[in-house]
Amino acid sequence: MILYEFEGKKLLTDAGIAVPASQLVTLASENITLKFPVVLKAQVLSGKRADAGGIVFVEKIEDCRLKIKELLGSVINKEKVEKVLVEEKIDIEKEYYVSISYNTETRGPVLSISESGGTGIEDRGVNKYQVSSIKYYAGEQAVELNKEGSLEGVPGEIIEKLVKLFFEQDCLLLEVNPLIRTKEGDWIALDAKVKLDDFAKPRHKDWEFAPRSAPGHTPTRGEIEAKKIDEGDYRGTAGSSYFDLDGDIAVLSSGGGVSLTALDSLINYGGKPANFTEYSGNPPKEKVAKLTKVVLDKPGIHGLWVIGTVVANFTDIYETLTGFIEGLRETEKELGAKFDFPIVIRRGGPRVEEAYEMLKKVKDFDLHLQGEETSIAQSAKSMAELAEKYALSEGGKK
Repeated sequence: MILYEFEGKKLLTDAGIAVPASQLVTLASENITLKFPVVLKAQVLSGKRADAGGIVFVEKIEDCRLKIKELLGSVINKEKVEKVLVEEKIDIEKEYYVSISYNTETRGPVLSISESGGTGIEDRGVNKYQVSSIKYYAGEQAVELNKEGSLEGVPGEIIEKLVKLFFEQDCLLLEVNPLIRTKEGDWIALDAKVKLDDFAKPRHKDWEFAPRSAPGHTPTRGEIEAKKIDEGDYRGTAGSSYFDLDGDIAVLSSGGGVSLTALDSLINYGGKPANFTEYSGNPPKEKVAKLTKVVLDKPGIHGLWVIGTVVANFTDIYETLTGFIEGLRETEKELGAKFDFPIVIRRGGPRVEEAYEMLKKVKDFDLHLQGEETSIAQSAKSMAELAEKYALSEGGKK
């Protein structure tokens, strides 16, 4: 999980590393209480925002509101700006680059330092140190420093705090660029790029970060709601992988690589998926019902495809398909709609016979049940054809 700058700086502050005085704003009308001049920084997850106009210097308070208004709602590297971090401008005497990240070759963390920070760091020399030189004991980290108590000019105290933060917060990347020294001798982190290990989330009850998508993409309401399904409930997954697409066929898939193969097949036969998502690891019916509601909570759906592997070793097919039907009925009721579009189901695995006997008794939906004799490609073809037929019918024109 990549953090926004203001979130990363909160971690730095808690670790005892100074950052500029700041104010996070979401409206141009908010009163700015900082000392001018200030820097306006668009809060996006992608890099190189300065080159895209995402960092603006403002000298006078009377210009601030207009500049904030221009940033809010703008698009920086394909990502919509919804928050702006306003910071007091700091006079810089010296810039440094400091980062800690994992090296895939050595399979361990690496400390990178340069006496020249700021933009374009990738084009300049960076000194790297294996974190084998960092002693880990009793939950604390200590760095082997030179006799002056610093490393590449950066005080050992700063490095020790960064290393400790890296390990304690299960970071995959902790980058401060630039870390600056002022004329008064103060050390301040002007920026923060932090990536956390998603698999460490169960160990961190203090992680209360808002849902976010990949850099360069602003998450939709459906994507945000889908990711909430798995929060705090680790009984299988249902919604952690969810992306809205522009098509008219809702998809509930399972089986890892099968999900991608299924989408490819659907598109090859002219079908247009409305989303990508999958559920796996035997989630309870309540989670499947919630994911079904997210998938269907969008206009213009002309078909619904439930697709998975022929044999799901660990997923209770009866349990999950029961949740699916409950989700259909609950969504109909909440939206005041009637789902009369075709629903193609092709599943296999534990309790599949019991599940299909249950589905045969369901008469309030247009279900098309397929067994293991139907390939993914055949299922995709029938789904695409049924959805197209429905879209051209009176039902599809509602």
